[in-house]
Amino acid sequence: MLFQHYRSKSSSIMFALVFFMVISPIFSDAHETEWPGEKLAAIFPKAKKFVQRNVVLTKEKIASIEKELGSKLRQEDHKPIFYIAISELKKPMGLVLFVDVKGPRGTIDGAVGLNMKGKVVKVAVYEHKESEAIASEKFLKQFTDKGIDDEFKVGGDIEAVKGQEEASKAVALLPKKTLVMSYALFLKRKPKTDVEKKPQPEEPEELPEVEDLKELMILMVDEYFVIYDYFDTEEGKAEAVEAAKKLAIYTKAISQFEPPKNADQKEEYVEMQDKFSKMLKEFAEAIDKNGISDDTRKQWEEIDALIKQAHIRFSEEEIDLESY
Repeated sequence: MLFQHYRSKSSSIMFALVFFMVISPIFSDAHETEWPGEKLAAIFPKAKKFVQRNVVLTKEKIASIEKELGSKLRQEDHKPIFYIAISELKKPMGLVLFVDVKGPRGTIDGAVGLNMKGKVVKVAVYEHKESEAIASEKFLKQFTDKGIDDEFKVGGDIEAVKGQEEASKAVALLPKKTLVMSYALFLKRKPKTDVEKKPQPEEPEELPEVEDLKELMILMVDEYFVIYDYFDTEEGKAEAVEAAKKLAIYTKAISQFEPPKNADQKEEYVEMQDKFSKMLKEFAEAIDKNGISDDTRKQWEEIDALIKQAHIRFSEEEIDLESY
């Protein structure tokens, strides 16, 4: 993960832990898809394949999403279908949601792509009865790189198509709806910019409220990629240190939940997670002090070995991580 000769082995281990303990269980009803291939490829042209994920929203999720969105979901929104873009390295690149909204002259069909950081990659508009300008690149590119904390307010951070204010507002709802639904189901909420500028505690005082092991593991995805990017680009050392600290806390909290397999061995399960947490703390201290070094490489090798041991013993299915 962290260096050229070490990357293929280490990245497969850490990512497999997250992917097979989180993404695979979440995709228990998913399958690879080639349809609608052309539209998906236009949003993620570098994707090797797409995995289809069908979701049925609970009444509680619907209420929560509608409250944040400030508008009612359409009936078809209650059973969204997400398409997860997978790279040649078998790493998720982001997701695509085909979604529609009500425009002044009728339904506007579109799609939105989000990357792994929860930012808009592309907004596409397909069938509609509005001015063709609402589907133009000039208008739609305004949504690129926006995230959950952006307003998507026409007349504010979004400039309307001249003479098409209401249609422009409808189109702006496409990415906003996709973001709110995705964060409600999958993604970790990021703090707003003004909060990020304030001094942050050295470690999170407590975990965000989570319902189950899968949701807790999802919290680890963002922190994993922070460390991954640091060793890949050799930039962002401070962020990598904080990410490792958070992973240590999240990992220790895994033992609060029953293991998916061999649940009768809870004592060993807890001991293994505590050991993993301690190793991550020591790793955070090491990269803070030494950055990328032979010592930090060795620490990751030990962490990888423990991940494999825990995964095979306690996850839902055995995976040959070396061949992943």
